[in-house]
Amino acid sequence: MAPTDQQFKDTVIGMFDRAAPIYGQVGTKQFTYFAKLLVKQLPVPVGGRALDIAAGRGAILFELAEKVGESGHVLGIDLAPTMVSETAAEIERRGLKQAEMWLMDGDAIDFEAETFDLATCGFALHFLDFENTLPKILKALKSGGVFAAAIPYTAMDDDLERWRWLFDLTKAVFPADFVPPAAWIAPRKLSKPELASAALEHAGFIKVQTEQHIATLYFKDEDDWWDWEWSQGSRFWLEGMSGEGLERFKRESFEHLQAMKTAEGIAMNNGALFVVGYKG
Repeated sequence: MAPTDQQFKDTVIGMFDRAAPIYGQVGTKQFTYFAKLLVKQLPVPVGGRALDIAAGRGAILFELAEKVGESGHVLGIDLAPTMVSETAAEIERRGLKQAEMWLMDGDAIDFEAETFDLATCGFALHFLDFENTLPKILKALKSGGVFAAAIPYTAMDDDLERWRWLFDLTKAVFPADFVPPAAWIAPRKLSKPELASAALEHAGFIKVQTEQHIATLYFKDEDDWWDWEWSQGSRFWLEGMSGEGLERFKRESFEHLQAMKTAEGIAMNNGALFVVGYKG
């Protein structure tokens, strides 16, 4: 199923709308961690204009707002209504005059040429029809402008083996012949550096670079992990489980997590692939 299919979009909108109240607010809070890391290394001008696509709860947006300052402007867009309302409320709560949120599909952007100094997309580029949308982003950037995306990334390391039980258990609670819908496995489309680089280069970006980042972050306890599972993309899988399967998944997961817990909490290596490109 192609990303442009309405059924695909409706699935994505529905899931993230339901997750919005706790999206990025519980668990490892990896979106905030990687947003700080990404924006820190970008050439964000004071007084600049920035576009944050699929802004979610504003992890990147708030970092950009701080860097552009009161003389700049950051526009966040998202296609999940509750994401927009939650982040708009947080913008108002923080008293930020230089930021705003619009309800808008990233695939539908049609900004005038040379509008933004930079554009970003955090952990959502794979949900977009990026082959057609990246050229639109390029057009909207000023000459020399930058586009940066954070993409889900999994490192093949010892920590992955520590969590192997989670993948095995998830597989076990679904029928043997189960085929996951396209929305559930969309992150795989850009999960390797060469795939992300090729997407930007094909769109016309220059000086494209990628960086892989891994950070060890912690859950406070099993309940914190459980809330986190419902707060982001893994919610697709939880909502797809039968009642019996979900009960088994939670019960056996908690058994594993209790064995993994230390005084610091439950450690997990969170990964992000950064891809950055410039407009010539």
